[in-house]
Amino acid sequence: MLSQQIAQKIRVRVGALMSQDLVITDANGGILAETELSHEDDINLAETPWAIPFSYSGHTVGYVVLTQEMSNHDEVAPLIRSIAELVMHQSLVLEQIPRQDERLDKFIYDLLNGPQPDTTLSVAEGRLFDIDLRRPRIAIVIEVKDPQLVTPGQDPTSDRETRLIRYKSGITRALDSFYTSSRENVVAYLGQNRFCILKDLGSDEDLADSLDSFKKGLNAIYAILRSELKFPTTIGVGNYHPGLDGLRQSYQEAISAIELGTQTWDNDRIYHIDDFGVVAPLLTGVDETNIYFSRELLERLGENAEIIQTLEAFFALDMSLTRTADQLNIHRNTLVYRLDRITEILGLDPRVFDDAVQIKLAILYTKFVEPSHAD
Repeated sequence: MLSQQIAQKIRVRVGALMSQDLVITDANGGILAETELSHEDDINLAETPWAIPFSYSGHTVGYVVLTQEMSNHDEVAPLIRSIAELVMHQSLVLEQIPRQDERLDKFIYDLLNGPQPDTTLSVAEGRLFDIDLRRPRIAIVIEVKDPQLVTPGQDPTSDRETRLIRYKSGITRALDSFYTSSRENVVAYLGQNRFCILKDLGSDEDLADSLDSFKKGLNAIYAILRSELKFPTTIGVGNYHPGLDGLRQSYQEAISAIELGTQTWDNDRIYHIDDFGVVAPLLTGVDETNIYFSRELLERLGENAEIIQTLEAFFALDMSLTRTADQLNIHRNTLVYRLDRITEILGLDPRVFDDAVQIKLAILYTKFVEPSHAD
């Protein structure tokens, strides 16, 4: 329990108050840390009058051994003992945090990514982490573009465990600062540069209002998270689906939202799976009914080559009317007329971000997915 590392911390903290050499031993007198002196053998505690014991959980775990007599020994000894026990307690708590976090992270990762779980067993295991998996939740996946998370060890001054704790604490702070603080919100590290929030939605009775409020606040919570995490941050949000299977589906949708968003648009944004409208199920294969309606959009796109040419230029030039008109060598008013016609044909306006995402994804699908189906 009393390691050399903890003993060295005690020696440094106590030594800062003393003007003499110190030795830290275990309960049997085995030397764990010392200053200038070098002891080849263990210290005989029975013959050492200035050995001050310190305890943990009611048991003596070590001694701070002074090398010189002090006239105020009886007054100083309680202070030395208190400092040693405080350092011991703080060190053991910090050691246990990563272990507990690692167990929680593994539980959440397996729950979301592993084989189909046994619901009863998973709910029981969740209780061990003080998590009620029967409550309605929605999945949020966060990607932090911190190179130290993806390829740790490049910076020798970086402590990866400390960084992970800091990121998880920052995510929790962001949630608590925006929503009512709830111990039911679960934050887990999923490996590489991904974190996951299992956002508690409250009671089933208030579910509709909670979902509405949650969606309205997404941009605000993104701004808070981005401020806390410092690095470029991309967030994906799934929909709510009931039950444990529904939570896993929500998580997969959040992953899809990140992948579709970054491939179609950019990093350092927040994407809800609904941003991709009827095209999202087509690319994720969730709902055959929605796929049918998505194919109608694809067919309308494919009927006119000028539509594709105009839209690709418009999207490539960041939806700038002037630059797109110059690239296509047409008048700006002609471009506006084309975009109005496209809106009529597709039922989606490429000048509106949410509609533009759907259209751009559909174009990608016609180019890269449909040919593979023909094979």
